[in-house]
Amino acid sequence: MAGKTDAAKGKGKGVAFAKWAKIDSAQRNMFLAVCGASIVLGITVVGIVYFAKVIAFNGKLIGEKDQVIKDYKSIQTSLENISNSVRELATNESLEAVGRTRATDCLSRTNENILGDDAIQDVELARVCTALRVIPDAIPSSENLEATMSSVNQLLLWSDPSLRIEGIVIQELETDETISVEHEDGTTTPTTLKPIGASVSLDDSVPKVQKAMDTIENSIRNFDIMSATIEYSGEDFVYSDTVKLSAIYRSYYSSSINIEKKSKKVCADDTSEKCTGRRSR
Repeated sequence: MAGKTDAAKGKGKGVAFAKWAKIDSAQRNMFLAVCGASIVLGITVVGIVYFAKVIAFNGKLIGEKDQVIKDYKSIQTSLENISNSVRELATNESLEAVGRTRATDCLSRTNENILGDDAIQDVELARVCTALRVIPDAIPSSENLEATMSSVNQLLLWSDPSLRIEGIVIQELETDETISVEHEDGTTTPTTLKPIGASVSLDDSVPKVQKAMDTIENSIRNFDIMSATIEYSGEDFVYSDTVKLSAIYRSYYSSSINIEKKSKKVCADDTSEKCTGRRSR
């Protein structure tokens, strides 16, 4: 009986040990499964965050690309408008009527030969052989004070070679003045025009002075009279009397416009050190 009892006890311990081993194995497998699931979940969360940032950045990048495309289309439209405007000016009969004499090389050429069907073929040739050659006389591209004085002097001599010119002096004007173009609807558009002032002093008969003023007014180059003072001697003004005119005229020149190249950095995080270029303290 004692032997059977000991055998039963040993068998019971073996069964208990086997159960404990199975439970331990199950716990270990469960622990490994939980760890694996946690790792997969962590990787999934990190992946979701990463891909969310990538998608957001690509969306931002696509938005900037769309803006660039719009800018390119706007530039293309502007270039087409400029090209059409230049073609109209090149064939403008009113400009041609007051244009300088054509060079010898231009006499055998016509506008059809210089201007292509779609665009100007030779810009330099068009500038000297078409009505465009008047543009530099009308609006110079630089602040040439000597040329301005020479233009005024030439206009006065064209009005009457015997005109008594007391002096032509460059007049200082506000260089930061914004010159705008006023439209029919009342709106204004800023321009690249900059002013040049010239002071003119004449001392001659009324008809000569009046003709001189008319000649300046009708010039292809725009001269706006800013102020004028007329002096005459005697008690009663007579049309044939001698008068002294002191007037200030404002002419213009247009500074050249260059193509400006721009670039923009697109960052996933606008506040990052790489984007701002500033180191965080």
